[in-house]
Amino acid sequence: ADGGFRHVDMNFWDWSHSEKSPFKQPDWRRWVEGIGAAARRMGLTFTQAHAHVYNFYAYEPENPHEEQIRRSIEGSGMLGIPWVVLHPSQRPDWEEADSLDRMIEENAAYFRGLAAYAQQFGVGLALENMSAAKHGLTTAGQLCRLIEAVGMPNVGACWDTGHAHLAGQDQSASLRELGGRLHALHIADNHGATDEHMPPFFGSIDWPPILAALREIGYDGDFTFEAHNLVRRVPAACQAEAIRLLYQIGAHMVEEAGEW
Repeated sequence: ADGGFRHVDMNFWDWSHSEKSPFKQPDWRRWVEGIGAAARRMGLTFTQAHAHVYNFYAYEPENPHEEQIRRSIEGSGMLGIPWVVLHPSQRPDWEEADSLDRMIEENAAYFRGLAAYAQQFGVGLALENMSAAKHGLTTAGQLCRLIEAVGMPNVGACWDTGHAHLAGQDQSASLRELGGRLHALHIADNHGATDEHMPPFFGSIDWPPILAALREIGYDGDFTFEAHNLVRRVPAACQAEAIRLLYQIGAHMVEEAGEW
């Protein structure tokens, strides 16, 4: 809050790694309630979340990951978050003739059930573009096909600029193709080789066309940074200034674009 931010993302994903995490304990709801109370005291509002994620092709249908995903969705509802971001699952053999169609159908069946579960908490699922082009579900067109195949009103898209850069996508054209399906953003920069999770202007992404496309499609969601490595890489004494810099970068970009 001291850095200027008033809206924040709840990252359930990072809280799901350790067995000692409060998110993985029986009384996890009390922990979420405590986070909500702390946010209110600081004048912060949760507007987006990142769920626990996994590739369901690598696991049996009943596995511990499903509980963490369902907790992510319910926890989002508890915090009043309208959209939680999830990753589609990728088939390793998707380049076979019919495998992309099959992968979309299998993901659609999975997310259809999850979307029905999320409806009871007033939560939407924003499906994210992936970064590895060789595994599919990296393009706006593929994401649109998946969303349409799910066919639920609370399912849309999250566009990750860092993933798109790694996959060599034309980002402005992709955003125009997504149009009204877009409900969330992950704003990050990199140099086209690894997912560096750095702020805009710290990599090689061309930002003006992206901002123009967001304005053109009437995007009305948040400009959500996934750029934590700036803060992680500086000394502790500099982290508060790094957070303020992130806010200033975001405010500048939104102003340059013309607030949507």
